Amino acid sequence: MNAILTEKPYPLKVWLERSGNKFNVLGNASSWEPAIKKLDFVVHMYMYPTSFSTYADMLLPTTEWLETNMLIDCMNYVFARQAVTHTYETVDETLIWSWILRRCAELGHEGCQKALDPEFMGAELPLWKTMEELLDAKLKRHNVTWKEVKEGKNPIQYMPMEKWAQYYVYKKINPKTNLPLGFHTPSKKLELYGEVFINLGRTGMPYVKKPLPAASKDYSPLPFYMEPSESPNRKIAKKYPLVMTNGRLPMYHHGTLRNNPISREIYPLPEIWVNPADAKKYGVAQGDWTWVENDRGKIRAKCRVTEGIPEGIVYQERFWNPETLNTPTRGWKEMNVNVLTKNTPPFNDVVGTYTLRGFQVKISKADKGPDGVWSKPEDFKVWMPSNNVSETSVPTYPEHGSKK
Repeated sequence: MNAILTEKPYPLKVWLERSGNKFNVLGNASSWEPAIKKLDFVVHMYMYPTSFSTYADMLLPTTEWLETNMLIDCMNYVFARQAVTHTYETVDETLIWSWILRRCAELGHEGCQKALDPEFMGAELPLWKTMEELLDAKLKRHNVTWKEVKEGKNPIQYMPMEKWAQYYVYKKINPKTNLPLGFHTPSKKLELYGEVFINLGRTGMPYVKKPLPAASKDYSPLPFYMEPSESPNRKIAKKYPLVMTNGRLPMYHHGTLRNNPISREIYPLPEIWVNPADAKKYGVAQGDWTWVENDRGKIRAKCRVTEGIPEGIVYQERFWNPETLNTPTRGWKEMNVNVLTKNTPPFNDVVGTYTLRGFQVKISKADKGPDGVWSKPEDFKVWMPSNNVSETSVPTYPEHGSKK
């Protein structure tokens, strides 16, 4: 995002990706909007349109998981999981990358031509033309083809169980040293002090072939507690007294399926779960539309009063609203908890993660008109799925600024 906005170290003009609805899954989602609008060309690979698709110039439809042939590793077996259906003109996204690369090479792109050169890249090139070719390549080490697996050699036991999993491996004697094998730590002992983290920060070893410049500080070899930058113990709690946490629900998978009428019958709208004491304190009740806000944004949710949430904590699931794609909010700002999440420092030292849980918000009752129509004209009418799936309309997309 910073590289797009600052054009440093160089301007970025094209966005080509396949990882879903960015505004649904990225922290502080609104901060990405100026960056996405600045790009010249956006290509979105996904199973169906999402609110991110309205910012894209091209949508490449990919297969859903039930439409995909796939190899599944489970313990000492490999299973062939076969597609059970195929709707519309979709293709596995893995092939799209390969096809684009091949076509660019044909058109003279030097980097893509090198990527197709076995002498430059090595013999095992991941540049398949068909899914069967891809799966055959993955099964090569088992001396079997995808066709043979489908026709009866399923599953494949690639290793005896007693070799795949054993107890007390650390007690076995190393024939070279005549000492126990020990654990996979530098000392071969069960370590509370993780010396490996110091080595990792200073050299990148053992995950790089050549040592890297040292990190600016050593990673801690012991776990430690760091007070979050937003917490009830900090000044921000006076303005935003509640700690927000979030996470998945069983009827949805990450950012998907909010456009599925059956899933929406089960869980039609995002809820904010509030402890009874907090509900009374902040003037919200079961079923109330509720404002949830902080300095990064303001969203709505239906209040669920429950003792399953501790006092001082609220919970909300990320959401996007495909039925409101034609509104100014484009389906993702009005009820999406990732409008409120945090993507600024401090970050986790070792893995760089930002704050998706454990930040401060406040709640208040949100008034609405009859039949769920909000008082402001730019607000939307709450959608409830119909038992008749055919009545669910496909949205039309507004013009994307001056780019179209």
